[in-house]
Amino acid sequence: MSLLDKYIDAAYKPRHIEQGSEDWEAIRVGRFTSSEIYKIMTFGWRPMTEDELKARPRKGPGSKTTRLPDHTKMGADGVKYINQKVAEVLTGRPKPQAYAYPLVYGKETEPDAVEHFEKKYGLQCEQIGFQTWGDHAGGSPDRLVGDDELLEVKCPYSSENQIEYMILTDHWDLKANYPEYYWQCVSLLLFTGRKRMHFVTYDPRMIEDRHKMTRLILESERLEEDFDLLNQAIANAVKQKLELLQLLRK
Repeated sequence: MSLLDKYIDAAYKPRHIEQGSEDWEAIRVGRFTSSEIYKIMTFGWRPMTEDELKARPRKGPGSKTTRLPDHTKMGADGVKYINQKVAEVLTGRPKPQAYAYPLVYGKETEPDAVEHFEKKYGLQCEQIGFQTWGDHAGGSPDRLVGDDELLEVKCPYSSENQIEYMILTDHWDLKANYPEYYWQCVSLLLFTGRKRMHFVTYDPRMIEDRHKMTRLILESERLEEDFDLLNQAIANAVKQKLELLQLLRK
């Protein structure tokens, strides 16, 4: 049995739980959620092998590199996130969400963004609640689209951010520049089993309609390697969480 099989039940049954409800708060306790799952996608380091050292460029970028990312080791952000989840289990409460006006603005603007998306692209959306994935992970997609797609919406408080989003051309740009959003989208596709993600940003303050909304599409069939990487990262995080809980409960 692999580490993934041991800690993640592939035969899970997704459950619809309304966002903001008491059940929604309770089900998130101790779970690695899509909005923060990027934290376990920052890895530790390992020394380069002798062959890798010999293969380095003689001059320029990479010529002095002696370490490489180690996907089996959790980075500092991941360790802190695991500790947060352990604390949630021991207190029975999810970490309180800090009040920030940009977050409030995004939540208030989201319904308008969804309506704009439906009109612009001729697609129909449906609200959805928290989707569990096994006993240790889950997430809340913003909307379902059709029979096999998802919608994730970002409504930037600053129009400068919308300019930055407008420059992005594909999911590789999203991964390189906004890994927190990229891994959120990838995890939601994984957790729901859907095949396509519409990642959109919306700024109604833009004068021209073509600048109000940007869209990137992520296709599951092009994300197999990152699905595997995410699966392994979740399994490692769950293992460390359970080991720490066992230690603290002795």
